[in-house]
Amino acid sequence: MKRYLSRREALREAATGFGGMALSAMMAFEREAAASSLPVYNLAPKKPHFAPKAKNVIFIYVGGGPSTIDMFDPKPVLRKYDGKPAPFEIKGRALNGSQEIMASPWEFTRCGESGREISNLLPPFQKVVDKVSFIRSMWTDRIDHSTAQFTFVTGRGFTGFPSMGAWVAYALGTENANLPAYIALGEGASIGARAHSSAWLPPVYSGTSMRADEQAPIFNIKRPETMSGEEQSRLLRLVNELNREQKAHHPLDQDLEARIANYELAAKMQLEALRVADLSSESEATRKLYGVNEAGSGEFGKHCLMARRLVESGVRFVQVYGGGGWDTHSNIGGQLPGLCHRIDQGMSALLTDLDQRGMLQDTLVVWSGEFGRLPTIEARVNAPGRDHNPYGFSMWMAGAGVKRGYDYGQTDDLGYAAIPEFTLGHADIHATVQHLLGVDYAKNTFFYEGRDESLVGVTPARVVKEVLA
Repeated sequence: MKRYLSRREALREAATGFGGMALSAMMAFEREAAASSLPVYNLAPKKPHFAPKAKNVIFIYVGGGPSTIDMFDPKPVLRKYDGKPAPFEIKGRALNGSQEIMASPWEFTRCGESGREISNLLPPFQKVVDKVSFIRSMWTDRIDHSTAQFTFVTGRGFTGFPSMGAWVAYALGTENANLPAYIALGEGASIGARAHSSAWLPPVYSGTSMRADEQAPIFNIKRPETMSGEEQSRLLRLVNELNREQKAHHPLDQDLEARIANYELAAKMQLEALRVADLSSESEATRKLYGVNEAGSGEFGKHCLMARRLVESGVRFVQVYGGGGWDTHSNIGGQLPGLCHRIDQGMSALLTDLDQRGMLQDTLVVWSGEFGRLPTIEARVNAPGRDHNPYGFSMWMAGAGVKRGYDYGQTDDLGYAAIPEFTLGHADIHATVQHLLGVDYAKNTFFYEGRDESLVGVTPARVVKEVLA
């Protein structure tokens, strides 16, 4: 039976292996050339494309579909039709869904100099409403949670793309070498950690999860009590030497590069992260403002206070999750008060605190969910709720470069669909956030699978200049 030599075997066997030596030398040269030509991905601060209004972003993401028509987009016409069929067809997820209108069970109060009506579910927010601009004409083409969340935080309605914070970290780096550029506080997105992932962007730009625990704000951040500082330093040096040895043989492996950077960053974070998470250094008045000891709202209040401390320390992008439970398909009357109580004091205190410290002028605060809720009941039951509404919902922005006390756009009289001439989508928000940071959203790109990708992608987008000061 004939046996044919492979090319590699022929080179190894010919001329006592001289061919194999030549091949090895050529491959080593190619690895070295590849490594020397690779771009460097790190968290060093980078210059924006133009003068920014914002230095940092705090993104309060309320995953689950908060009912903005019950919170800060009142629709008095709903009372006229309460318990009656809608005057036009309301489309939900289910075929032949309920057409019975449900007015908001809560009263609204005119607040501040702007006189905008805010639900009595949000008494602290009523006091700071003049600091924010509402966008009342949001729309999305996704009606289910996971796809809508991917759309809002990554620009695509499916998994596998980088989040907004990762794109910002990639574009601008961080001002504090002892902390990540992008940090996520708490939980609440049904898509989990993918809501703050870097996906195929270099892993160094991924969001780092933190929590309101001054002893261990990041998992495994604290040095074991049985290990001395010198022993830890020797261990880290050994691990990094092994990683760099492996990197020399695999120069294209970005995970290895991120692993090396993360080990080095983790050692620095042991002190810095513990300092930021130690809220005892704040005054009693500040802790009371955020309600860190309040039942039901204390955890979120701590996260909001930590968010302020993080941007104060130079972190570029902080994502604060509003917790779960916002998917109020039933018993909205029993659920929404507690949900609003959970976030109201913390988010309102954040705006007040940033403003008092002069930080709101260069910190952008964004609040949104992936969609809203319909003006109809989902089903005729004793304690009805509302189904998903992707056709028209509200969000708000405050701080750096954003008008105070301004409303953009509107929905129809029932709060069902955005008025067409004002309709905005996720890509417009992504473009606007990057613009305020001095980043041209069309130029913030990364070459992936044969083309230059961006947060906006091929979706039509514009900077919402109407809300800019």
